[in-house]
Amino acid sequence: MIQFPTFPPHMKQAADRQKGQNWFIELLIFFLVYMISSMAASIIVIIGGVAAVLADSSILKQFAGGDLRQAETLMNALLDSDPIMIVTLFANAAMILITVLFCIFLQKRTAASMGFVRKKAFTQYLAGAGTGLLLFCGAVLINVLTGSMTIDGISSGFSPVLFLLFLLGFGVQGMGEEVLCRGYFMVSLGRRYRAAAAVFLNSAVFSLLHIFNPGISLLAIVNLLLAGVVFSLYFLRTGNIWGAGAMHTVWNFVQGNVFGMEVSGLEISCSLFSSTSDPSRSLWNGGSFGAEGGLSVTIVLTIAILVMLFTARGNAAVSPRTENAGDNC
Repeated sequence: MIQFPTFPPHMKQAADRQKGQNWFIELLIFFLVYMISSMAASIIVIIGGVAAVLADSSILKQFAGGDLRQAETLMNALLDSDPIMIVTLFANAAMILITVLFCIFLQKRTAASMGFVRKKAFTQYLAGAGTGLLLFCGAVLINVLTGSMTIDGISSGFSPVLFLLFLLGFGVQGMGEEVLCRGYFMVSLGRRYRAAAAVFLNSAVFSLLHIFNPGISLLAIVNLLLAGVVFSLYFLRTGNIWGAGAMHTVWNFVQGNVFGMEVSGLEISCSLFSSTSDPSRSLWNGGSFGAEGGLSVTIVLTIAILVMLFTARGNAAVSPRTENAGDNC
């Protein structure tokens, strides 16, 4: 029998502080918050890009010598490089900050209602990371068994320093999207609607946020929706943001920096292993979008959803003392 999780008590209190709006109004507010936080993150990336260009003597020499075409080529290569990608990942800290401030000061919510609960935060983070690792390795296994992907060995482009920076960067990026879509938007919807409706709507919006990524396809959109459902259900079952944030982080990090695959269409050159995807089996491996565009991920995410729906587990509740601790996070 389906055991659909509900919002735990410390999240339901968000409705007591301020009642929710109609779903369409909530959606408009969400996109306003998203646009503001995205612009703030973009400013950080622009500053990082300008600093990188100014620090690159080869680009400056080309400009000084009047070779604007070569300078443009070098500049584009620099802006598409891993260091700029890392800056982009860390820039998601602006999204976390703006979203949290919006929820606390405008929605009059507590940090605990967003999932920032201190109780067992570290163990919950580790559990979420382990779950994310298990899920994506399952997708890789399916790709290998179907012959749609081969792992070629240690990558020649591996850099321990960049590898660590990517891990930290994806930690910020994964948590940023979870705070925005689950901690803020889903709980906001839950102030007025049932958990099932809040899960579906926030997951649909989450998938649409990636619609302009390179290599996007209909199956990729479906898989991103399923990923949103997985993160949402995990968030509700654990009652905190840590596990979902860690799962999201490890999913992306392992995909790009361990197995060398595209992450939602974005290429990353620093990876532990190099892998090759068979173009003729893009239905399984996702083609240029990466594994998230293939049936291997569809299968893994569907199984994860069924497991969480058909295994009973009570919602995590927090005591008033714990909730107050969450407010100070």
